Amino acid sequence: MGKLRTVVYTLDDKSEITVRELATQLGVTESAARNRLNRSRNPKLIFKPYNPRNGGKPRGSEKQKIIDAKLKEQELMKLALKTI
Repeated sequence: MGKLRTVVYTLDDKSEITVRELATQLGVTESAARNRLNRSRNPKLIFKPYNPRNGGKPRGSEKQKIIDAKLKEQELMKLALKTI
């Protein structure tokens, strides 16, 4: 297999950033970060904070967080019932 190609974007202020770096900084998906970098090279627009009211999904799975919370609640309920 060949090497993966990592695209490095050069912004207007001559700083360089990759899609993955931007995604982790903003807390958005890599596709959202790539979309920002393709639309503009202005650092003010690219590093603008993520607003959930504008649509899209936050980085990470909300569904997994809900499942984890339910599992934790079930474990606590089992523990409470064992002590009774």
